[in-house]
Amino acid sequence: MGLLLLVVLEVWLLVQLSHVVGGGWVLVLLLAETFGGALVLRRAGRRAVAAFRQTASVPFGAPVPGQEPGVVGDAVLTGVGGLLLVLPGVVSDVLGLLCVVPPTRRLLRAVFVRLVRRRFESAVRAAAGPTVVVGDVVGDVVDGEVVDGEVVPDAPRGRRELGR
Repeated sequence: MGLLLLVVLEVWLLVQLSHVVGGGWVLVLLLAETFGGALVLRRAGRRAVAAFRQTASVPFGAPVPGQEPGVVGDAVLTGVGGLLLVLPGVVSDVLGLLCVVPPTRRLLRAVFVRLVRRRFESAVRAAAGPTVVVGDVVGDVVDGEVVDGEVVPDAPRGRRELGR
């Protein structure tokens, strides 16, 4: 439903813009932003592949030597911005430019990271119970007893028997 409303809004804005500046100029604008978006997408794709390759070569959570934090997120947001610029429409162009321009891209990255972290933590809490947060790492608290080097699972929650 939301996508349909976005398409209707985009068409309505393009029609209104064509009444103001003329249909020919709107067509030139659409072609220019599509071409510019394709260039941004091509450049962002190369940067994203390079950043992913560097990140994949180190253990999970370890800093990548020679790479600033957030490079992968910036590359992904720039790619999303390029994709939005390729799509015809005023709203998608504005959102695409927000993803491409460095100051707003950093702000969007911070908001996105915070949103993903909150969702991840709430999903872990809902699925597995308590969590432990150490720095940027979120992990589960696992109940159990160690007896002679073996892990003995506890009885189901709320049904713990004496002597077991």
